[in-house]
Amino acid sequence: MLTPLFNNPVLYSLALTLLHFLWQGLVITWVLKSVLLIISKKKSLLRYSAASIAMLMSLLTPLLTFYIIYTSSVSDLASVTQSPPLANLMTTLASQNIWFDYQALMKVLPEFLTYILPYIALAWFVSVLFLAVKLLIELKNVNQLPKKGTVEPSSALAKRFQLLAKQIGLLRMPKLLVSLHVDVPMVIGWLKPVVLLPASMVTGLNTSQLEMLILHELAHIRRHDYLVNFLQTIVEILFFFHPGVHWISKQMRNEREYCSDDIAVTHCGDAVAYAHTLADTAALRRTNSHCKGNHVHTIPELAMAASGGDLKQRVVRLVNHHCAPNKEVGKWFAAASIIFGVLFVSSQSLLGLSNLDFWDKKQSKRASTSYSALSEDDFEDNSFEQSGQYTIAGRLLE
Repeated sequence: MLTPLFNNPVLYSLALTLLHFLWQGLVITWVLKSVLLIISKKKSLLRYSAASIAMLMSLLTPLLTFYIIYTSSVSDLASVTQSPPLANLMTTLASQNIWFDYQALMKVLPEFLTYILPYIALAWFVSVLFLAVKLLIELKNVNQLPKKGTVEPSSALAKRFQLLAKQIGLLRMPKLLVSLHVDVPMVIGWLKPVVLLPASMVTGLNTSQLEMLILHELAHIRRHDYLVNFLQTIVEILFFFHPGVHWISKQMRNEREYCSDDIAVTHCGDAVAYAHTLADTAALRRTNSHCKGNHVHTIPELAMAASGGDLKQRVVRLVNHHCAPNKEVGKWFAAASIIFGVLFVSSQSLLGLSNLDFWDKKQSKRASTSYSALSEDDFEDNSFEQSGQYTIAGRLLE
């Protein structure tokens, strides 16, 4: 019953795509790390764009890899009629000498990979399904925040909010609510965004500080960060197994907060006062949490909060006007890494070109010899048909 499922070319291609992305993701992460070492920390928009491109490449690269593997291997996988016999495979692997015999191990390894590839794809699918359900539950809970324990702001605060929204260049006016359940300012939603202000901060901060926090949240709305963050979370779910994707996502979130900070500072005009506001917000949040006898609540990943990202680094970045990497070590390291990568790829290309004719002649000779040695009975034999099922797994060993 499960034989057609496990012999499906899609599962084999998907598993190989996931295995290939292990090294592809590392390359993308390495390139982004080198680029971020070169770009000054003052240029938050440029750094955010680089991180976004890296995240986009983390999505497009596996799609292209799957297309290449599937289209080039579907003819080979069409000949697969049954999975390798597990009993024979386990007996071979249990042999005492096979782990010390390189040639014997290389012969049985493609069979083992062929057997486990469908299970890798199914395990990935189950994990993604579980994480997707978890994301939907979190999305539902976040969307419930504007509907529970919220009140309309005062008329003076509402008018000031509208002026700030026009000042920052929003075409559609978002909604402002004062919440009793959140402890940091945050934005919920994309098509109909809602800005939530904690009641404790409305009474605990002065007017100018509230305006700075509102400017930060309005900057998130203008940049459509809620939608981008949601799409970014989906990519994280698809490649949950790769630490490089999580690192890229963390860089995106940090640089996203830096971009919103820069917009808020541009409109308020005082970076030091804005940094003090962030510090006072964190202190007020901790004080309220201790008074209630609760720990500090975590900020929902799907919400755009004023205290998001690395708050300490945000404050240091705003106060220190020399936050750009003055040390040239980072730039030299990045430049050397890029040069080394180019030289490595070039050397591999030159080696491939120099050995191309020899390899083609050798492969043609071997193919002609193997074809001539086969009779019509060999083509009708089931053992020859089963040998095609190891072709896709053998490509990992080349």
